[in-house]
Amino acid sequence: MDKDLRFSQHIETRVNRLLGLIRMSYEHLDAESMKLLFVALVRPHLEFGNVVWSPRLEKDKKLVEGVQRRTTKIISGLKGLTCEQRLEKMKLPSMCYRKLRGDLIEVFKYTHNIYKLSDNLLKLESRTNTRGHSYKLKKQICNTTLRSTFSHRESWSDEIVYQQKLQKHQA
Repeated sequence: MDKDLRFSQHIETRVNRLLGLIRMSYEHLDAESMKLLFVALVRPHLEFGNVVWSPRLEKDKKLVEGVQRRTTKIISGLKGLTCEQRLEKMKLPSMCYRKLRGDLIEVFKYTHNIYKLSDNLLKLESRTNTRGHSYKLKKQICNTTLRSTFSHRESWSDEIVYQQKLQKHQA
């Protein structure tokens, strides 16, 4: 992470070097071996600081997805397929999906007081006349564009909202 809190240099140097090292170290990789190497060596560097650094710039999102796209292209048996088909064959979720899933798990932890904080970062709506579940987040007023990425309004079902066992989300 650089002085401007950008993460792109980390991806451009460290993550791409790791991917190049894997490519040069192995002559032939099947889908299962590449998946294991990607999950063990590359993906932790992509998800480093995921909660703090959210790829809000389109350039950064493309960098993260590009690493995964190049990873799937290394496998010779999957060359003619699209990126989504290659990910499906390797049974890998996209990095965008993993980011969203991680954010949902963090919101669940905050709203269900799993984190013991003196000041809640996420406030629940105090009005009781809202439709749906009781875990609606109160939109905070902010003057920067940084926090505006957290104002997603999703229609979640009661099954997801009232989920009491975090283990189901961590599968």
